Amino acid sequence: MNKLSPFSFLSLSGLLLLTLVTPAFSDEIIPSTSMENSEVSDDFSWSNLRKPWMDDFQVHGFFSQGLFSSSGNNVYGKSKDSVSAGLTEVGLNLSYQALNNLSFAIQGLYRRAGESTGSEGDFGLDYAFMDYTFFTHEQGRFGARAGRVRVPWGLYNETRDVAATHPTIFLPLAYFERSRSLYLSMDGGQFYSDYNTAYGDFTFTFNMGLSNPEDKELLIAITSNPKVSGGLHSDLSYLANINYEIDNGKYIFALSYANLSLDYDGDGAYKDLNARIDSFMLSAQYNGERFSLTAEYALQWNDFNNLATPYPGVTFDTSPISQHWYIQTGYRILDNVQLTLRYDSSVQDINDPQGNAFEATTGLPAHLVYTQDIVFGTRWDITPSWMLRAEYHRVHGASSLSAFDNPDPGQIVKDWNIYALQIAYQF
Repeated sequence: MNKLSPFSFLSLSGLLLLTLVTPAFSDEIIPSTSMENSEVSDDFSWSNLRKPWMDDFQVHGFFSQGLFSSSGNNVYGKSKDSVSAGLTEVGLNLSYQALNNLSFAIQGLYRRAGESTGSEGDFGLDYAFMDYTFFTHEQGRFGARAGRVRVPWGLYNETRDVAATHPTIFLPLAYFERSRSLYLSMDGGQFYSDYNTAYGDFTFTFNMGLSNPEDKELLIAITSNPKVSGGLHSDLSYLANINYEIDNGKYIFALSYANLSLDYDGDGAYKDLNARIDSFMLSAQYNGERFSLTAEYALQWNDFNNLATPYPGVTFDTSPISQHWYIQTGYRILDNVQLTLRYDSSVQDINDPQGNAFEATTGLPAHLVYTQDIVFGTRWDITPSWMLRAEYHRVHGASSLSAFDNPDPGQIVKDWNIYALQIAYQF
């Protein structure tokens, strides 16, 4: 979960509050230096004073609760041969349009996700930023955001906490859950530019700042050591995205690139560990009246310097290349009912796709480093605010599993099933 220091949070909150108050008074208070102004003063009303900024102030929120049952392995708690209610997400976001070219936005999130967040869950700040548009014209705009800004990675990452924006309960494997916080947001700045043409609409985004690699799952994935202590922090990182839409989103194409730098915080065997991650994702989507087709492909070059090993005499490949891809179809059988089918693939090292070298060097099961997943899902939009989902997963491999939910790697099975339900609400 992404967190902000108390000082930074108070600074952002104070800035937001100051901006809320100042424009309202500056626009509405009129000096009573004439009879006309005096008449206005006679009709003065606090409700009229508040109205201008309240009209530009929006509050939205969302809630989702999942139920999971699985065979072989656990997901979001103790779901193996049982039922877990281990995934709960509650979010609230506020936005304020202070001026025509200046706005503010903030979102907080409570999230309980199995044993990785504990039974009490976790609360954090998803984003909090100022948005300033330098100029606009008939065909587009150019602007910047500063603060904790969202990361435009692929098609679904910017709104990955809002269940109604997902294609399924579980996001595709290309949105690696164990590195969720790494791609969720950045503390720094973002430049953006929109350009609309007769041939389609272009959006370019460039992020620069510090990522938030605070999920312990990420450190466990890098070290292959579920007992590792300490944590990771970010050095200056970069991310760029270009998006191209035709016919108001009927066709969408995107290219995302990230250059992330991480260092280890702590002592012991990993004290000199640092990681450099270069990754890109290609995205394509077709949205018809009833039928949709989506595909994304991602490659990630990892460079883990000074990576120690918890296994005596074992040497890890410190520069693995990960590959993730999926193809997904959706069909709307009714206006408010949709079916989804997806084939998903994730490999942690394309030079060892079946995990044979990994098993030979570590003695751990080969299926810990790959996953293939076939997903059947249905979505029912009960009302514009309420949504219900159900889905089935046939899974081969286990690279996507949480080490907290499955602490004994020797007990993790290769072929298993997931049955899932989710109820979600938004306003």
